[in-house]
Amino acid sequence: MSYNHWFITRSKRKLITILPSLFAFYDTCVGKVWKNDLHIAYEDTLGARGITEHGNLRAREVGQGGGGGRTMFALMKDLGLVFREDGNKKCRLTLIGEDIIKGNIVFVDAIRLQLKRYQYPSAVRWSGSGSVSHEFKVHPFQFIFRLLRDERLENYLQAEEMRGIVIHYAISDNNRTYESVVQKILAYRQEVPNAGFVEDTPDKAYGNIANTFFNYISLTQWVDRDTGKIMIRHGKEADVDQFIEDNPSFIQHPEVTENYIRTYGRGNATRDLRNFAREKSQSQRELSEIRIREEYLKLAIAMPITSITSEIVQTISDRTGIDDRTVESYLIQNHRHGSLSEFFMAYRELAHSGRAGATDFELATCEIFQRLFHMRAKHVGPDGNTPDVFIESSECGYCGIIDNKAYHDKYSITAGHKRAMLVDYIPKYRGYGETDLPLAFYTYIAGSFGTNINNQLAAITKETGINGSAMPVDILIDFAQDYAERGCDHEYIKNLFSVNREIRLQDIATTK
Repeated sequence: MSYNHWFITRSKRKLITILPSLFAFYDTCVGKVWKNDLHIAYEDTLGARGITEHGNLRAREVGQGGGGGRTMFALMKDLGLVFREDGNKKCRLTLIGEDIIKGNIVFVDAIRLQLKRYQYPSAVRWSGSGSVSHEFKVHPFQFIFRLLRDERLENYLQAEEMRGIVIHYAISDNNRTYESVVQKILAYRQEVPNAGFVEDTPDKAYGNIANTFFNYISLTQWVDRDTGKIMIRHGKEADVDQFIEDNPSFIQHPEVTENYIRTYGRGNATRDLRNFAREKSQSQRELSEIRIREEYLKLAIAMPITSITSEIVQTISDRTGIDDRTVESYLIQNHRHGSLSEFFMAYRELAHSGRAGATDFELATCEIFQRLFHMRAKHVGPDGNTPDVFIESSECGYCGIIDNKAYHDKYSITAGHKRAMLVDYIPKYRGYGETDLPLAFYTYIAGSFGTNINNQLAAITKETGINGSAMPVDILIDFAQDYAERGCDHEYIKNLFSVNREIRLQDIATTK
């Protein structure tokens, strides 16, 4: 039985893991038949590289144990990055999958292209579990961006509107369907009764689907997420307009799986004309470059890279065993100006990762303040009874304390967290960096915040006399991306983090 609503592969893991998982797939699976032993080998590779965690071998052999291999394969197939040949069932990369591996296209650009072309009907959603009704003939991500560009909707879309209206009624790209969806959203906002809003299931299935689509579209880095809704990032409107097509074409015959996915994943080529029976083995140089790129992207996910340094060259040389001159030559030629997009994709996901990603979230915050804001930043969280990050600006003579909150849902300051800030963090701040600089601010960084956050901040500020703030991750990313270009300084940072409430988009433009 097929779904009468949108559906897309939902991963419990961070979507940025698609990138290292694709390299793992290339190393382990390409040219081999996807069956149980290869599935187990792929999961072992994912586990060995720290991409996933899984249960014991016996459980995985019978399809249990949470190895993540099947889900990751389905996700990459859904995005047109990998496929199996129809005849012999051998695993392959699509052209765009190959381009990602070889460094011919930036991962973010590849994802943007694949989301633009994503459609129903789809080979992956044609039949079986997770199939979508064949009545749906729509490009979902183009449809979402059309809604975000509609001034009647004030250029935003709420999660409830996505789960209760869009995924059910957006069955076509045509204008009649689009207008119908817009009117349903407007009616919902005006609380018109019997407007066709679909309530969620007891297990929150529709809400999970809506959130998954929001997560995917966030990979474009053209949207901001703010208190349960999304909107287009300021300055990215022209990019979105190019993403939206007046009459988007459809890939025909989705029932022919291999042909469909090869067409979907053709990248910037007109057609995929490869004959795998005549494929040539790759040269040692090509294999070395792929290894260098894989390790470089691992670094790019963990820290913001703005240029190629000797530290980066040496790290990759040590990890790959490839001499540093070869590594440096490849990186200078292909990544001279560094990579920020992969890091920010990962950082956004870490903010919503819960306990499992909390430490990585803290470390990534240190990297932002060190490498992008050029401040001294120390990860003090593991010391106990301390905030997560301590920063210092010798340039402007102040310091600040940061508490990261990697919550799945909105964060509110609990009684315990308030007490920690009042009793431990602020009074004892001089010990974190052995500094005599005055404490300028405290801040919480999280994916989003509860409605009472401003009152909670006001209470802490009143009792301590220290300015504070709550910084949503999407706004921090927006600020960090623009920081160097706008010529901001540490005084600007101090003012921004001292607003004594949740920081909003307009603060980035007005705070001086």
